[in-house]
This record gives sequence, C-alpha cells and structure tokens, in this order.
Amino acid sequence: MSEMNRVLRVRDGLAITVGIIIGAGILRTPGLIAEYLGNGWLILGVWALGGVVAGLSTLVLAEMATAIPKAGGKYVYAREAYGPVAGFVAGWSELLVSRAFSGAIKAVAIAEYLIILAGSGSVRILAVGVVVGYVIIHMGGLRVGTAFQNITTAIKVVVLVAIAAAGIAAGDGSGLLAAPSVERASLLGFALAYQSVAFAYYGWEDAAKMAEEIRDPGRALPRILIGGAVAVAILYLMVNTAYLAALTPDEMAGSELVARDAVQGVFGNTAATFVVVASLMILVSSLNVNFLGMPRVAFALARSGLAPKVFRHVSPRGTPVAGLLLVGVVILGLASTAALEFLIQFMMLVAISVDLMVLSAFFRLRRTHPDLERPVRVPGGAWTAGLTILLYLVILGIIVGTQPLLAIGGAIILGGLALAGAITARHSNA
Repeated sequence: MSEMNRVLRVRDGLAITVGIIIGAGILRTPGLIAEYLGNGWLILGVWALGGVVAGLSTLVLAEMATAIPKAGGKYVYAREAYGPVAGFVAGWSELLVSRAFSGAIKAVAIAEYLIILAGSGSVRILAVGVVVGYVIIHMGGLRVGTAFQNITTAIKVVVLVAIAAAGIAAGDGSGLLAAPSVERASLLGFALAYQSVAFAYYGWEDAAKMAEEIRDPGRALPRILIGGAVAVAILYLMVNTAYLAALTPDEMAGSELVARDAVQGVFGNTAATFVVVASLMILVSSLNVNFLGMPRVAFALARSGLAPKVFRHVSPRGTPVAGLLLVGVVILGLASTAALEFLIQFMMLVAISVDLMVLSAFFRLRRTHPDLERPVRVPGGAWTAGLTILLYLVILGIIVGTQPLLAIGGAIILGGLALAGAITARHSNA
C-alpha cells in the first residue's frame, strides 16, 4: 500500500497542531528566557512576537497547503517552487535536525520527570523505553495514534489553563510590577530568547504534513493551522503572565520547570508534585506528534525519489513503517545528549533558515503556478507574505550576527544537505 487514508477531522488536526506545539518548550524555556532578558515585560513581549510570527506564517502556509494538499508539508512546497534539491534540504533538515532534536529533548525530559516522581532511575534507559514505546504505539496505525493524541491534548490544555488561572489568582504580580528595563537586555539576549520562544512555538505547521489524510483539506487545513497557532499563542501568554504573577524574573531564571516553582510557592509541595505529573502528560502528548508527523515526511521524500523506496511502504493500518523506524533510531541516538540549550539554539537556527526558504516559495508558486486552485488566499496577499519574510530576515540576521560559530555549523549542515540533494536528484533522474 502506498496511498494515505483520509480519516482525519478538524478536531484531529487541531489536536495534532496543539499537541506538537505545547510541550518541552513552554515547560523548559521560561527559565532560560528569564535569564536571557531579566524583565517581565520583555519576556511577555518576546512571547507575543513569537505568536505573531507563528500566526503570520500559518496564513502564508495555509494558501500553499490547500493549493498543494500532499503529504510532507514544507518539503512539498519547497520542491514545487524550487526543485528537488530545495525539497531535499527542507525534508531532511526537518527529519535530521528540527524534529529529531526536539524529539530527543522531549524523550529525555520525560525520563527526567519520571525519575523526579520515582526518586531514582537512569535517564538513558528510561529514554530508550520511551522511544521504543512510541514506535510500538504507532505501529498500531493512524487511528490509534490520533485517538491517543486527542485524549492527551485535551488533558494538557486543561492543565495549562488551570496553572495559568492558579498563578494569576494567587500571585501578587511581582514579576510585572517593576518598570520595563533593558539593563540585562542585548541583541544576543534577544536572539537567545527568541530561539527559545521559536522552539516553544515550533510545530505550528505540522498538520500540513498530513494533508492527504485530512477530510476536505481545502476547508479543514486553514482552520487547523490558524486555529492551532492562535490557541497556543493565547495559552502561552496566559501561562507566562501567571508565572510572572507568582515569581520575579530573577526567581524564574535558570529554573528547569518554572510551572512547578510558581505553583509550589503559592500552594505547596503537593501542588508542585501535581505539576510534575501534568508536565509529564504534556510531554507525552507532544512527543507523540513527532512520531505522527516525521514518518510522513520520509514517505513524501521517498515518493519523489529523494529517499529510498522502502520509505514509501504504508502498512494496512496506515503507518509508514520504515519512516517510523528511522525516526525511532535517530531520536534514540540524539536522546543520549544533555546539551539542551545548544540543541535548541542549533535546531532553531537551521529551522528558521529553512522556514524562510519555504515561506518565500509563496511568491514563486503564485508566479509559476497561477492556475492552481487556491481554496484559501492569504489576507493582504503579497503584503502579508512580504512582512512575514521581512520578520524572518531580521530575526535570522540577529541570530547569525550574535552567534557566528553557531551560524557556521548551521551553514555546514545545510550545505551538506544541499550537496546530498544535488547528488540524489541527479541519480534519480539518471
């Protein structure tokens, strides 16, 4: 079997979108961002900026996704606009960097939270068990994976709203009372903070990878993409406002789980334990979507001749088996690292660079494929898309300018993928 089944509804897609976005980022990065910026208003500002960028990006992507509703997401649009080499870079960078790195971070975090609850254990052994467990779940097929996602996503949204409500109601607003200050802020601080925020928002486009499995994609995809981004932005601002209502930026700085610290200070140790359990559930839901989306990128690459044919095989239950196994192996290998900040920074440098290329495909596709049916068009058209591209260029310029060594590493990876893509494309056309 080499075709996908259209079984996903809008609510399934929203669960997937919210599920992949809300996870390790909102749990782990608030302490890093507080350390980078040191001011409550700047913290809320960078979270709001992340929401704006994600929202604008979904508007641009929605037009391309409904015009070309094929499995694979961003890879498909890059390939249609710029050719197989660009598609290769977009697809494999997502598999080997963006999603693999984020999946490894989540697996390790799940293992760490299990150890906190149990009192002992090995992070590496537990992380291996987590990854193997997900592979087994998704061998059961798409319906099993999405049912699991719908349940865990509902739990995580309820938990985040409860944490936000508790912090806002019981906190004294200490983190927001101080007047805005830029004493600890710098371009480097902004760059590092934005990379962390972008990591927390990453996944806003994930439902597009499953376009061939969504019922009536022309109507459903825009609702899923835009609705998911808006819902997450509201939740993130609520949660960070709650953190700052209960803690100062200095108290947040460096914390591995600000949610626990905020609740513990107001309600005590029992509530803090509950937050650890809730955070574990959030990570379980978030990592599940890595295993839903990533194998389908491998499927799309193989279907276009940019990955081995074995990745085209789909089981009778709807699982791209070889892609799922590849995902498991790569995430498992990366999960043995503990350099969380570096992983986030490197991942987001590569991801923002690739996203810039993919979103710019909007202009080329309008020029080269004007006759494509576009059930959804970007409000504001080229002006909205141009503003989105400009924001990406400014942000990427600041990141590269403040972290040159990281930029060199990212350039090497992307250059290597481009070379591999050129070789693969030439071989496939031979």
